[in-house]
Amino acid sequence: MLSVVVPVYNEGENIAEFLAELARRALPPYEVLIVHDRDDDDTLPVLAALKAADHGAFKHVRPVKNSVHRGPSGALRSGFAAAAGEHVLVAMADLSDDLSQVEALRDAARRGYAVVCPSRYCPGGEQRLNSIRATIPRWASLTLRALTGIPTHDATNSFRLYSRALLASLELTSTHSFSVTLEILAKAYWRDAAILEIPTVWNDRRHGVSKFPFVASLATYLPWFFLATAKGLLNRLGFGRPRG
Repeated sequence: MLSVVVPVYNEGENIAEFLAELARRALPPYEVLIVHDRDDDDTLPVLAALKAADHGAFKHVRPVKNSVHRGPSGALRSGFAAAAGEHVLVAMADLSDDLSQVEALRDAARRGYAVVCPSRYCPGGEQRLNSIRATIPRWASLTLRALTGIPTHDATNSFRLYSRALLASLELTSTHSFSVTLEILAKAYWRDAAILEIPTVWNDRRHGVSKFPFVASLATYLPWFFLATAKGLLNRLGFGRPRG
C-alpha cells in the first residue's frame, strides 16, 4: 500500500480538488493522511463535509493530528509515524505537485529505490513560478549538488517518495520548516541508499497564498547541508561509495 502524507495549514480551498485529483491518479490500495496542527484548521470542515456526503475521494482519507512539533516538519514526522503503507509519498494540498507521476514513483520504489526525487531543476524539469521563492530553492539545491554530488538537482523539493523501511530506520530530529525533507535525503545519501531523480513540473498553488517563509527557514537546513557535504568529501577521498 501507498501512504500519502499531506501536511496542511488552512487548505480548505484546495483540499477537495486535491483529493479528487489524487483519486484520479493513484491506484488502490492507498491511504491519505491529512496532518494538521490545530483543531480549527479550515481544512477539517471540508473533510467532514466530504465524509458526510460519502464522497468517493474521502474513503481513503485519515485525518492525523500533529503531535511532534507545530509546523511542516512536525506534521511530516507525525504522518510518517502513522503511515501504514510500504511506501510513503509526501505531497502538498495546494496542487503544486504533479500528481500524474504518482504511479511512476511507485513503480520506481518497487524496483528498489529507497528515495524517488521528482526534480524541478534537472533536464526536463520545470518550475512555473516567477519570484524569489523560485530563485532561492534553485540556487540552494544546485549548490548542494555541486558541493556534495548528491544525486538530485532538487534537494529542497518536498514532493518525494520514500520507502517506509528507510524512514523507520532513521532517527529524525528536524522540527522547523520543511527541513526534515533535507534531513531524510542527507541521511539516505550518507547511508548510500538507492536514490533516483526524475523530472517534474511544479506549478504555483491554485488557491490561497503560500505560508512558507523559505528565506527565514534557510538556517534550519544547514545541519543537513553540512552532513551531505561531509559525505561528498568522503566520496571524493575514496572512503565512500559515490552514487550518480
